[in-house]
Amino acid sequence: MIDRYTLKRFTFNNSWIEFPDNPVSVLARKDFTAGKIKSARLLVIGLGFFEGYINGKKISEDRFLPLNTDFHERILNRKNGVWEEKTEHRIYVSEYDVTGLIREGENSLCFMLGNGWYACEHQEKFGNKRLIFEIIMTNSDGLRSKVASDEDVIYSEGFIKEYDLTEGETHDYSDYDDTWFFPETKLPHWKNAVKCEPIKTEYDLSDCPADRVTEVIYPEVIKDDGVNKIYDIGKNCSGNIVLRLPADKGKRVEVTCSEERLSDNSLDPEKIMDQKAVFICGNKEIIASQVFTWHAARYFQVPSDIEVVRFDKIHTDVRVTSEFHSDNKVLQWIYDAFINTQLSNMHSGIPSDCPHLERRGYTGDGQLTADAVMSTMDVKKFYTKWIRDIYDCQDENTGHVQYTAPYTHSGGGPGGWGGAIVHVPYVFFKHYGLEHITNEYCLRAERYFQFLDAHSENGLVVSDIPDEWCLGDWCTPTEIEIPAPFVNTYFYVKHINELLLAMRLSYSDDALSLALKEKKERLIDAIMKNYYDPETGDFAGNIQGANAFALDIGLGDNRTIDNMCAVYDEDHMYFNTGIFGTDILIRVLFKNKRGELAYKLLTSEGKYSFGNIMNQGATTLWEYWTGKRSHSHPMFGAVTSYLFSYILGISQLESLFGYEKLIIAPAYIGALGKFSGKMELPYGAVRVSIEYTEKESRFEIHSPVDGIFRYDGMDYSITPGINRFVIEV
Repeated sequence: MIDRYTLKRFTFNNSWIEFPDNPVSVLARKDFTAGKIKSARLLVIGLGFFEGYINGKKISEDRFLPLNTDFHERILNRKNGVWEEKTEHRIYVSEYDVTGLIREGENSLCFMLGNGWYACEHQEKFGNKRLIFEIIMTNSDGLRSKVASDEDVIYSEGFIKEYDLTEGETHDYSDYDDTWFFPETKLPHWKNAVKCEPIKTEYDLSDCPADRVTEVIYPEVIKDDGVNKIYDIGKNCSGNIVLRLPADKGKRVEVTCSEERLSDNSLDPEKIMDQKAVFICGNKEIIASQVFTWHAARYFQVPSDIEVVRFDKIHTDVRVTSEFHSDNKVLQWIYDAFINTQLSNMHSGIPSDCPHLERRGYTGDGQLTADAVMSTMDVKKFYTKWIRDIYDCQDENTGHVQYTAPYTHSGGGPGGWGGAIVHVPYVFFKHYGLEHITNEYCLRAERYFQFLDAHSENGLVVSDIPDEWCLGDWCTPTEIEIPAPFVNTYFYVKHINELLLAMRLSYSDDALSLALKEKKERLIDAIMKNYYDPETGDFAGNIQGANAFALDIGLGDNRTIDNMCAVYDEDHMYFNTGIFGTDILIRVLFKNKRGELAYKLLTSEGKYSFGNIMNQGATTLWEYWTGKRSHSHPMFGAVTSYLFSYILGISQLESLFGYEKLIIAPAYIGALGKFSGKMELPYGAVRVSIEYTEKESRFEIHSPVDGIFRYDGMDYSITPGINRFVIEV
């Protein structure tokens, strides 16, 4: 499914077209005649973003297509000169059944185009907007005919006059003719598109879900001073504000958004993030919203005399397949906030770092949250696509993996970012099964390891590509002190472990396995030599979760665990860790039967905690424990997976993939009281309900298969259906 040969290749037999004066937005139209047809199929790529219509009706409710990829080769300049890494490129073709939209007689196929990721002037532009399409029609006799992009396509400037993918759009409806996409409307002054050179790239049919409106929200007015109204959407999320614009030609309407509000209910200027939308009214009343970008905020301001129709919540159309319910308000908030944050960060086929500032598929954030997302949502097709993006952004010469996939200039490090090429597919295999492991995975991981070797000294990973970042951990609540070489070498060992397990189960290469084991021993020796204190049992001074990193790859002893735990006493029950350390710390506590402490940290309301963020009124996770910058970053939400794997106990043997052997093994945490949840596995949903009392522990497990219930050192059989256990304390 992830290997190259499984991609559905497509070849267009007609021309790309472009628009010589390259307006900010384009309206394009091709008229054609049809007889009685039995079926019709449209294949289209509109770069940057496109929307399609036939005879004035939308072809689809999909948004922000085509999917974001490293579309084709381009010239990029960097601090150290021209960027010379050799990567792979592809564009995904959108395919639609349009049989019901084509009528006998005259028809108009129309597209609206905007800059999107491909042509945005304020991003790393690939080129100007362009379009290619074909409709294959079959009549009742089985004869086929085709409508295709060529120089007969006519075009005009659209109503979007200014555009920035992250900052917003300016619409001008002063002279907009909203009948342009009907065949009856004649457009004598429109220009003809021109043919252009084909793009040298791979073309693949896509089955990754697109963005759609997934929820309609009716915001509440929280302030009206007679000039402007402030609205509360009710939660921080991504989407579009929909307005009713009056027939008042030339009237300017400006919408401003913010993640936070001040005490007087005005917008917090520090959280506006330059997100604006401007609308200039025309001669007709019109329902309007942004078309080729989205807002991401909770609060927004509009003039008091403008009607707000609704807020359309928009993200990749994936289904939330999990449930989690707890009496503990912080634990419940973590789950709810993660789901809300993650959905807001799924657009155009990538998991992003934030839905407003950068919107990039950071490999660091993405590998951190992969397990939590796959545990809670139906994302098999989504991650199939994004894993291919990670593969595409690997340098064929050195094995280097970029900090974002698709590649956009950004910052990161060789382990926590580049290691996504090993870790994200590995998590995918764990969730969806052994059969998805491919030779390509192993070969790409090996090439990545060669890059790490070339950037190591004395057994430690010490650098990345010249003049770029080389982070270890990131977003610690105080200054980063945990050594980057220690963190990056930890990741090297971790990813070797993951590759070795995948190879043992699926890909026999004894020589490579032996070489990896020897390499791992050398890395461990370097960590022990440089960071281990034999007198205390600590690694890197036990700073910012360093002991947890070591324990996670099998290093240390009881002193290492005890010293790690001792950091978090009643006066310091909050996190001192960054994005990776937080995830690792919680996992290591659970794995080492310190679940009570893991629970206390997860539910703490201390100064650097999830509870503190919750108490600020947040509905999403923040980028920093301290609250600076973005208030919609999913990376700290990686711990959400442990609500399922440890607190509910839905797990599997570490040596098996695809939940081949179901195990329910909840960590005993008496303070939890009553809680429950659901997780969807490849063969069906598992539901677990648990109640801890002073005298006994009660468990109800709804399982679709046979399995094992493991608790307090004892194993009990699970059969399909409802299983109940009562165990005295």
